[in-house]
Amino acid sequence: MNGKPRAQIIAEIEAHMANVGGAYNEWFLSVTDKPKNALFNVHKLRQTGDAWIARRAKDDLQAWEVEEYFRTVCKTRGQKGASSLDHVYVYAYRMKSHTKP
Repeated sequence: MNGKPRAQIIAEIEAHMANVGGAYNEWFLSVTDKPKNALFNVHKLRQTGDAWIARRAKDDLQAWEVEEYFRTVCKTRGQKGASSLDHVYVYAYRMKSHTKP
């Protein structure tokens, strides 16, 4: 399965955020190798009613560049984590009182 280039992922995530609403600092964005596990088990999103998006990058470097763009330029929430070759999925969700964080 081929991933998407960095610019396309940024555009798709920005469009999703604009459609859903909320300031950038109300969104959490990170990278992972298992987006559904991260979203629903780690961050405790609900299967229905919570806003989220996940995209597969072409490689781990492009995934981390997307994460860095949103964290440093847009000021989304999230922490720069340890790099891993498996972390090719970029995910974002709008934080709510029940999500972690």
